[in-house]
Amino acid sequence: MSKSFTSLEKTIDILCSFDMEHQDRSAYEISKHLNMPLSTTYKYLDMLLRKGFVSKDPDTKRFSLGLTIFKMGNLVAAKMTVLNIAAPHIYSLSKRSGETVILTVVHGWEALCVEEIESPKMVKLTIKRGATIPLHAGASQKILLAYQDDAFIDDMIKGRGLAVLNENTITDPAELEKELKSIRDQGYAMSDSEVDSGAGAVAAPIFDHRGKLVSGLTIAGPRDRICDNNRQKLIDMVIESAKRISSDLGYMKGTMTVW
Repeated sequence: MSKSFTSLEKTIDILCSFDMEHQDRSAYEISKHLNMPLSTTYKYLDMLLRKGFVSKDPDTKRFSLGLTIFKMGNLVAAKMTVLNIAAPHIYSLSKRSGETVILTVVHGWEALCVEEIESPKMVKLTIKRGATIPLHAGASQKILLAYQDDAFIDDMIKGRGLAVLNENTITDPAELEKELKSIRDQGYAMSDSEVDSGAGAVAAPIFDHRGKLVSGLTIAGPRDRICDNNRQKLIDMVIESAKRISSDLGYMKGTMTVW
């Protein structure tokens, strides 16, 4: 490898040494972390400082990512949408699970389906893109509602109530509050005949770089294929895929925000 590429790699390594657990570092900490001579570390940090890729606290002398990184991050974020980033993961999840996969977002007091990949099986659950369903019923909807703030949930209940959509729809506010807490605690939602008779679903949340919930990812189908023997396997699949999408959106564990 040429000297110029080696230098570039070391520069990138320094930038990548910053994360949520290490938002600032001293030159010595960077040197030790990367097993790099301290004098060399200072040389690269001086160059990054001049270009605005890192900043230096004048009191503590510690370094952190600079405004140039912030500006570049905003450019990337502006070009990306959840759907574009999620698309390959949705197709992969559909293929692996063999069931219908749905991507939903909050739209007022309803969940809006923005993408759906139908199961190839004869008996399946389908929902059209653009369809909306109240947020209190079904895994696709509850996964979105669980990460809204209390004021939003209270306003929704007062504004439109908890209508009965099917035999297992939750219509009691106290029961809904308990269900939403359970969803947050376990990191996924489940439903069985809450919207459509005989339909089951498992869903997981998708977060962006700010830790804000932006979408819900759902595997849905006949309840006997979703809620019985395959349940844990499908839960693991949807959580894994949602985490991958969140990671691609810049989410880092520990930054979650309830909005």
